[in-house]
Amino acid sequence: MKKDYREISIKGKNELYKLERFIEEICDFHNINNEYFGNILLASTEAANILISVSGEETTEGMAVTFEKTMTGFTFKLKFLGQNIFVEQENYLEQKIKRNKLAKEIYIVKALADEVTISVNGESITLIFYVSSMNYEKSLQRISKLKEYWVKKTSTVNKSDE
Repeated sequence: MKKDYREISIKGKNELYKLERFIEEICDFHNINNEYFGNILLASTEAANILISVSGEETTEGMAVTFEKTMTGFTFKLKFLGQNIFVEQENYLEQKIKRNKLAKEIYIVKALADEVTISVNGESITLIFYVSSMNYEKSLQRISKLKEYWVKKTSTVNKSDE
């Protein structure tokens, strides 16, 4: 298996387009279809939003996003670079709203990725997507299409003989 490792850095929500383009290039290169591509894209951007909201909107360091293709699938690691500046707010209602928003984003990430690891201090999120079985499914589809073709070909040959 050929090793594939890539890395980019983004600084805040205004550079999420770089993450989207990064994921699109990887999925295109590895022939990942639209449905699974959508899962990877949404889970990764939501994970980035979680790190941005926990670390603060304006950071000079940003976050590093790494991709690695493994035997089981794709691993994306999003890591905040710098000091975590999330500070408890005095207003209880604002805290509750922020937690509920994060809970929704975390739920989306966990629902779309096959494995999710969030660091205790909230500085990194690792997403794993199992894409190795996709080749098996694709081969089964191709085999069934080939069988359909030969069944049609055989039946048309038999009809022409009559």
